[in-house]
Order: sequence, then structure tokens, then C-alpha cells
Amino acid sequence: MGLLSDLKSKVSGKLSANDNGHHPDHDELRARLGSLPPFDPAKAQVFRYRKQYGVNLGSMFCLEPWMATGIYKEYHDQGPEAEGDLLECMGDCCGEKMKAHWDSWLVRADFERMSNIGINAVRLPLGYWVLGRGFAAGKYKRHAATYDEALHYVGRVVAWAAEFDIGVLVDIHALPGGQNFDSHSGATGPPQFFDSRKFQDLAIKCYEAFTHLFASVTNVVGLQIVNEPVDNPQLEGFYERALTQVRSQSLDLPVYVGDGWNLAKYAAVVKRLRERFGFIVVDTHQYWVFRPEEQQYRVDQLTRELWETTVPELSQASNELGGNLIVGEYSSVLANGSFDGEDPAKCMGAFAREQLNAFDQVAAGTWYWTWRLQHDSWFWSMQY
Repeated sequence: MGLLSDLKSKVSGKLSANDNGHHPDHDELRARLGSLPPFDPAKAQVFRYRKQYGVNLGSMFCLEPWMATGIYKEYHDQGPEAEGDLLECMGDCCGEKMKAHWDSWLVRADFERMSNIGINAVRLPLGYWVLGRGFAAGKYKRHAATYDEALHYVGRVVAWAAEFDIGVLVDIHALPGGQNFDSHSGATGPPQFFDSRKFQDLAIKCYEAFTHLFASVTNVVGLQIVNEPVDNPQLEGFYERALTQVRSQSLDLPVYVGDGWNLAKYAAVVKRLRERFGFIVVDTHQYWVFRPEEQQYRVDQLTRELWETTVPELSQASNELGGNLIVGEYSSVLANGSFDGEDPAKCMGAFAREQLNAFDQVAAGTWYWTWRLQHDSWFWSMQY
């Protein structure tokens, strides 16, 4: 039975990929996305240029095991990290289980609640693989048919957001081969994206599709072409290539790029690129819990660092970019040592408000990480 099972798995893997000739055209992809309101150029300008007060919709279309614990739980002993690892664990069941996840992670009432508390934008992390067959590599290619219905759920999110006048930043959170060392890049292990022309070509092909899908959607505020890339020597050149592709299809769609954890460098890079490619926004992320020194700082020390170091750095970059700077991810979460002996809710809540006040002075928008976890069990969830 073991041999037959292995053979079945290999055959079904080849069939499920079904990449043998099926490469959906743009009209087919748009049909999968579903019906959205007609494009309103004047209203789109409001969505794109207003101050953005937002939240991330993490782990719906680009899974992370610490967030979407339910779908990972059954395979805990196999240790899947990236979404592609999880697909391999699920095997023939992956289509059914992924659809159940997409169908339940967010509901219409989430957007009503967001609107009621003042959120006017969401950042929607997508793996490049949501385009399905013809747009996948590696493990995702073996399971590409799983994503034939993914765009339906993406479109539903965009439509729900539009219903409540909430803008959507479409964030390509994961690139072929992975653009950083974290599993949310879609790969486990060192990033391979920058070492592979094939992966880079596939990414450009995906940008062509995503631009076609979203450039004329009224409440889409922009397309983020990469999330948290490592500061690779090829990154600047890749940005230029990606921008050339997007601008060949849309002169108006705002394009967002990651700062490679080197804000000053990429503010200067984007300042140069803006002369050729127009509306580009730099995305920087601000966390206060990962560096060893931050884990030792009390909340009052972190607050001083926020105002005395971070705000001036953000202000300088924003000035260089003509205001085109966002904080695409931030959180109230602090290490235990930062609030030891004090009420964590009081400390982290106060620090979150301090960040909002600070970032509001220097950034065109802010997006909290994240709207929900599986059980909303800590302050990573805005709903906790």
C-alpha cells in the first residue's frame, strides 16, 4: 500500500497542477474575481490620495502557522511552515481545506466593524500563487488547481471593503522562491528569488495579471509589488523592471515597494525612480519586540526611542519622498520585559496610541498587524 500510495500522490500531484497547457488569460482571471462596481475615476482618486488608517488582513491568502493555527493543527507533527509546506501535508485534501479557510477567515461583518471604528483601508497580503494554474512554481505548481477559486474570495473581500468605503492595498506578500528568510514569503529556508531569473520572470508575469485585475477597481488604493524583501543588490534593478511592467498597463495605479529594512537607502532609490514611474510609495515596517535590546527596554524607553530616533528617520524619508511613505505594518506588542509588573493591556494600549500619534505626523498611512488571529489570543490581533 505504501508504494501505491506514493505513486498515487505523484500522479495526482501532476494532475492537480494541471499546468499542462492551461494558462488562463486576463479575462478568465477577471471572471474569477467576480462582479465589482464599475470604475469611478473620481472616487478612486479619493481612495488613493486620502490619509489611510488601516489594518492588515493577515493569513487569509498567505498563511502563517502562528496565526491560522486551525488549518495547521492537524499537521503539527510534520512541522509545516510556509503555505506550500502545508499543501504538501494536506495532499489531495488541500483544495477542500483551503476553500473552507478562505470562506471563514473573514465575513462581511468584519468590514462593518472596521468601518465603525474608523478604519478606511485594509492591506490584503496575497501569495503570488492565488492566480492559480499558469502562475505557480515549486510546491505551488504541484497544487496549482487548488487556487482556481482563490480569486473569487479575493474579489469578495474587495467587494465587502467597497461596500463600507474601505480602500484595499493589494500586497503581493510572497514571491516565487521567497524574497526573505521568513515563511510568510511562501518558502521555507533561504530566499531563492534573487538567484533565479525564472522566478523573477514569473513575478513579472504575475504583476501583469494583478495590474489587469486591479488597476480599474475603484477602491483599490495601490499594488504593493513585494513585502519585506531582503536588501539584495538586485532589488533596485528588479524594482525598475517591475515598475516598467506595471506602467506599461496603467499610468495611474499607485505602486508600493518595500524598504528592504533600509529606509534611507530605498527612499533615495525611489526618489530617483519616481521621475520615470510616477506615483510610488515606500512601505516601512515598525516593530518593537524582535531585537534583543528592545526586549530589555521598558515601555518609557521605547517611547523615547520612538520620538527621538524613529520619528526623525521617518520624517527625513517622507520629506525626500514628497510624503509618499507609509507604515504598512506596526503593532502594540511588546516583550514581557517591557511591561513586567504592570498591566500589559494598559502598557501596550498606550504604546499603540503613541505610535499612531507619531506616525500620523510623518506617514501617509498606517496599517496595524493584524485584524485577527485564529483565536484572537494576544495583542497581535486588533480585536483582542
